Amino acid sequence: MKPLPFFLAVAAALLAFAPVACKKKAGEVDVYVLGSKGTGVMADPEDEVPQPALWKNGVEVPLGLGDANYVNSIFVSGQDVYLEGTVHVHGPENGGAGKSLMTVWKNGAAQHYGDGRARCMVNSLYVSGGDVYMAGWESNDKDTSLVTLWKNGEAQRLGGRGDVSSVFVSGGNVYVAGCQYGIAESDPFMATLWKNGVAQPLGDGKYHSAANAVFVSGSDVYVAGYQTVKAGSESVAVATLWVNGEAKRLGAGRRASYVQCVSVSGKDVYVVGREDNDEGTTEARLWKNGVAQRCDGLPVSSSQSDICVYGGDVYWVGNANDEQGRSTATLWKNNVAQPLGDGKVNTWASSVFVVGK
Repeated sequence: MKPLPFFLAVAAALLAFAPVACKKKAGEVDVYVLGSKGTGVMADPEDEVPQPALWKNGVEVPLGLGDANYVNSIFVSGQDVYLEGTVHVHGPENGGAGKSLMTVWKNGAAQHYGDGRARCMVNSLYVSGGDVYMAGWESNDKDTSLVTLWKNGEAQRLGGRGDVSSVFVSGGNVYVAGCQYGIAESDPFMATLWKNGVAQPLGDGKYHSAANAVFVSGSDVYVAGYQTVKAGSESVAVATLWVNGEAKRLGAGRRASYVQCVSVSGKDVYVVGREDNDEGTTEARLWKNGVAQRCDGLPVSSSQSDICVYGGDVYWVGNANDEQGRSTATLWKNNVAQPLGDGKVNTWASSVFVVGK
């Protein structure tokens, strides 16, 4: 059981940003951005030990988790706010390093899954009909990473070696996007979509590919990721969107490009990621219906990690880096940038979730 002060700190933080019953006004929304922040005064990001961070409508909400815990995903369903991550427990396990427990916080109450003996990583969280789905990987007794989907804490193996980045539930069907590793270490890993546990390879199998996000709209299934192609004597990752299994290239193919997330509103398809430029830095990218959009307020180097479309407004988050490599978590709404944090420490943004008040 968690120490009482720890629970109270988390509960108080979640109550501060949880949706409350009140008179709704048309167009009012709450915008949650999940990420992390450093502990130094704008130190080198490589030297930082990030702590979980959450911003609601641009204001940071203290979580009180400390640097021994990691939060990866957020999902809001009705009046309930879910956070997913791991809690480190000191002990003799793993040669005295202790163990990490896969954890979901629902309105501040922590629910641990597993005994912490197997290493695991959960990359995505989705809540549907009261069921909590998590997707990622879990190691076996040979320390091999196995593609795994958890439903209410019960693990389901989706295949052999690999990783999963995204889970989406629609119409009673569960979609999972990730990649499968080859039999040999030298084999290319392949972008894969699982529907109700059945794998559908998306990559060409010749070169590395990966699926980082899945979104379902009606009968159409959108999977975003990248496919490696040959560019002369070199291999280049190209941002790719698969629609019902058919690949559509987004990146130009001259420089590396990657896709992190996809969202659909009506007939418009939004994809966010990043693309290397000729100057040797990385630029955030937003593609709308396959066409790259110019993003406002981009510094020397930047990247984007998540997108959400709500009420006709487009929200996306990412990181803006200055010439010294210092990072500032940033929220864009309809292409207008809003830096998050106080500017004194490095901040990073990984997820955005928008709900009506």
